Amino acid sequence: MSHEHFAGVRLHRACTAALVCLLALASCQAPGHLSDGFLRLYAKPNPSHSSFYQCHGFGCTIVSRIELSEAEWRSVRAKFQPPPADASEERRRIAEAVALLQRLVGARTGTSAHQWTRQDYHLRPNPSIDPTQMDCIDESVNTWTYLTMVARDGLLRDHAVEKLAFAGGLSDFSLDPPRNAAVIRAIGSGRYFAIDPTLVDAGETPPIFPLEVWLASWPPPMSAQD
Repeated sequence: MSHEHFAGVRLHRACTAALVCLLALASCQAPGHLSDGFLRLYAKPNPSHSSFYQCHGFGCTIVSRIELSEAEWRSVRAKFQPPPADASEERRRIAEAVALLQRLVGARTGTSAHQWTRQDYHLRPNPSIDPTQMDCIDESVNTWTYLTMVARDGLLRDHAVEKLAFAGGLSDFSLDPPRNAAVIRAIGSGRYFAIDPTLVDAGETPPIFPLEVWLASWPPPMSAQD
């Protein structure tokens, strides 16, 4: 496993601090609650299964280069066979593929460990920068990477990968915790959906919510997931 740190000394950040730093940038980059700020900072634009990066340690403090084998990627492709019958079914397959990729990557970086940071759906600090732990920035950027890999391989017919959603804290002038999530858009209906692995443990199938549900009061009711 290789760990690559971005140039310069960077202080450890949790979601709250990072969101505050990028709030102005996020608000001017996209309408509503979508932003590419974290993607431009931390994501590789054109990831493929043979070369992509995982963020971990909180706020992409640690960035590890990952290479999946052809056999491993075939197991991801198998999640979309036979082709989904409709957009709702494709979203279910997407969630399963994200969980599988989390497990494959977690076996390399140790991030398949219990994510204690999601306890009570509120962020817990990571003062020792435990590399196995991930916050909402890590999770949203990684999920965007997995979705982009799947899309670039032609496995998505009914959805497009969008920017990241952000909500809570100063962005909404609310007491809800600041949070981030990857987003997909249903091509037929134009409806947006948030995929949030922070609501389940590492490697479990992440819930997908209509974006308006995810943006509302926190935590979203699990019964409202798509």
